[in-house]
Amino acid sequence: MPVIERVAWDHAGPEEIAYRFPKLTLKYGSQVIVMENQWAVFFRDGKAYDVFGPGRHTITSANIPLLTGLLTKLGLMEKVFDCEVIFVSNNQMRANFGGNAYSAPSGDIKYQAEIGYYGYALYKVEDPKLFVVEFFGNRGAMTSRDVENYIRGFVNERIIDEFGHHDIFELVKNVDATTDKVSLKISDEAARVGLRIIDAVFEGVKIPEEARRFASGMGQQAMMMQYMKETASELKNSQGGGAAAAGLGAGVGLGMPFLLAQQMGQAGAQVPQQLIVCPSCGAKNPVNVKFCGNCGASLLPPSKRNCPNCKAEVPENFKFCPNCGSPMKKPEEVKCPKCGEKSPPGTKFCGNCGEKLA
Repeated sequence: MPVIERVAWDHAGPEEIAYRFPKLTLKYGSQVIVMENQWAVFFRDGKAYDVFGPGRHTITSANIPLLTGLLTKLGLMEKVFDCEVIFVSNNQMRANFGGNAYSAPSGDIKYQAEIGYYGYALYKVEDPKLFVVEFFGNRGAMTSRDVENYIRGFVNERIIDEFGHHDIFELVKNVDATTDKVSLKISDEAARVGLRIIDAVFEGVKIPEEARRFASGMGQQAMMMQYMKETASELKNSQGGGAAAAGLGAGVGLGMPFLLAQQMGQAGAQVPQQLIVCPSCGAKNPVNVKFCGNCGASLLPPSKRNCPNCKAEVPENFKFCPNCGSPMKKPEEVKCPKCGEKSPPGTKFCGNCGEKLA
């Protein structure tokens, strides 16, 4: 092959991230011209060696020491040598992403919701040598389009994997916080292939209405009852007919938790055990407990007080009355006119001296 005197990526487009010059025959004294927003990486036998930054470079053994060392080791130290030069852009790039992912199994019936998502990631190459090894060495990319497709797939794979670690309760209550965690995961993983994620923006996350209903206590119970009916119908129509349906409590296990099997096995039972969903973590608890067994948050209804304007009952933690919109001022403590001791609002006698409080 002819010896190349000059190598440059002159035709770089604004959306091209890399360009590969394969099977070049260079010599000491050849020119490598690197634009202001580029790197040039010397590549041979699947490995990246020396990197040139912006400028006009004349190839010498001094400025490509790693490649020179390899050629010397292989006994190929001549004035002419073969290699590849891969130019890498330092520009900020954009990769659109989108698809469907499943949430982690939720509740007693291990419900998984199919979540739709779409958005874009802004990224740039942080480590050109690592980037070239990962994409052109390990993944065999040949063109900028190959790299773009890999990055798009890389982002989608991380999103799908990360959504699989969050159940529907968390997704419904904290969708923004969850997407922030997903974005952080993408950034951490991207650094391992030489990329820096500047921003990962979720423009839309579609949670099915069925999943939103399931995330409420009543919705879970309704879906559980529907599952029980469908399972009983299938067993009744299967081989064994009524006998199979009669043994529903024992036979409907099918991977269902013990709680559901127990509910279905009760003679004449039509209503599943009543549960209350923790407002803090979404865990289900029996209705007769006072604190969440998962996070310890109180399950008791908030205390109430009367609105100073319309006298409607309002939860203690509300700042405004939902009935008339008036601000809910916190009642002031009562000061004893005799000893000066302060008592809670509504107290009729001083707890310190017994004096009647007005």
